[in-house]
Amino acid sequence: MALNAYARSATDRVVLPIARALVRAGATANWLTFAGVVGTVLGTAVVLSGRAVLGALVLVVACAVDAFDGSVARLRGSSSAFGAFYDSVADRISDAVIFGGVAWLVRDDPLSFTLAIVALSTALVTSYVRAKAESLGWDATVGLVERPERLILIIAGIGLGLVEVALWLLAIGGAVTIAQRFRAVLRQVPST
Repeated sequence: MALNAYARSATDRVVLPIARALVRAGATANWLTFAGVVGTVLGTAVVLSGRAVLGALVLVVACAVDAFDGSVARLRGSSSAFGAFYDSVADRISDAVIFGGVAWLVRDDPLSFTLAIVALSTALVTSYVRAKAESLGWDATVGLVERPERLILIIAGIGLGLVEVALWLLAIGGAVTIAQRFRAVLRQVPST
């Protein structure tokens, strides 16, 4: 799957024109990152209020806004180490908010609650493995379920009333992704 690896050119055809319009409108990458987090919190609150479809739509908009921050930074020539750090931290906050909200929704079903915790944990560990590997000079960008896939699955699950199905896919897919990334790192470790 890994949309980041295989769909970059297709998404760029959609993202770049919108990013250019955002730049012309004065939007900054950090502002878009912030707006994405705020939108995620609002969307999750709407879901928790019992309006799953509306909340899922708000989450789609929030994730779409956040998807433009990198392109806007590049177009504005304002890419920076801090911006990358801020975006990464904001993404983890958004993931925790969404999955925490889903865990709250399914809290009365022990199996679904466990799946929600596993899905959240694998999401966070997947991101951590990549960040730690990159800090040590290795590449760990492989994987079945990266952030775009996670968001698509969980938001679709919320909106379509298929949360438990999404959680199974995310828990299993997340564990597979961690294993894939760990294996990728092991292949880069020099033999001693």
